Amino acid sequence: MIVSIREIEAQDFERVQSLAASLEGWFSPEGQEMISRDIHFQNGFVAEVGSRIVGFILFYSDQGIAHIGWMGVDRTMHRMGIGTKLLNWTIDELRGANAIELRVSTLGDSVEYEPYERTRAFYFKHGFVEHQRILHDSEPMPEELILRRSIEKIE
Repeated sequence: MIVSIREIEAQDFERVQSLAASLEGWFSPEGQEMISRDIHFQNGFVAEVGSRIVGFILFYSDQGIAHIGWMGVDRTMHRMGIGTKLLNWTIDELRGANAIELRVSTLGDSVEYEPYERTRAFYFKHGFVEHQRILHDSEPMPEELILRRSIEKIE
């Protein structure tokens, strides 16, 4: 299976939103609505197998710190390296733009929920460390865990 990564384009938006909708364990209806809005303003990449979009990552940056807004991989293709390829591609692009750090916000581990246990494990495996925990008075995310990873320069 050949997976290619490329910059997201406007004609991809509907297919990315459809993929996000298929990942209801990760993206609530409110999250899907936010993706449909953010996709127009954030940078991003898609992973394709042939012409089928099987993954996406959206991100934005501020003062040298980049933030993953949204990331998803087709559930039938989990654990095949697609998320890793998307993340590494993004890190390489950010390194070229002189970003110093990449952050991501996810559901905290005080909430037992298997999909996000796998999400946290993915980020920890790729060098992210805990940066901050925020408690919210909110049902969808009672505890927010912000992870960070430095983007080291390659000399």
